[in-house]
Amino acid sequence: MEFNHQPVIFVVEDNVIYQGLIAKELESLSNNIHFYTNGESCISDLEKRPSVIVLDYNLDGKMNGLDTLQRVRDFDPNVYVILFSSQKGLNTKEVFLQYGSFDFLEKNSLALRTLRHMVDCVTSTSTGTKPVEN
Repeated sequence: MEFNHQPVIFVVEDNVIYQGLIAKELESLSNNIHFYTNGESCISDLEKRPSVIVLDYNLDGKMNGLDTLQRVRDFDPNVYVILFSSQKGLNTKEVFLQYGSFDFLEKNSLALRTLRHMVDCVTSTSTGTKPVEN
């Protein structure tokens, strides 16, 4: 599928190995992917108007994923945020969904293909509506 306008995708991930794996999965969807290792850098670039933000919980810097998510929501409540994390804990998914993450995807062996599918659904939607959540 070709885009007249390449969707802007932010990946906020402090692990460079995961950055490379994510880049390989998403490269067919856009040439406009920006990588950040901390929430502060992501927030300072929000004027680029990302269509999707793939966000880890544990990040370099002073802000974690939840802090970053809250700041993204303050800037633009319509950005599609996918929490992509190995963070486990009581009600982690529910907390992030409550704070405005549209999806939560736990890092595992199948997660990268699922992530690509989720991002493709969001970026290929021309009507601006979000895919149906399960």
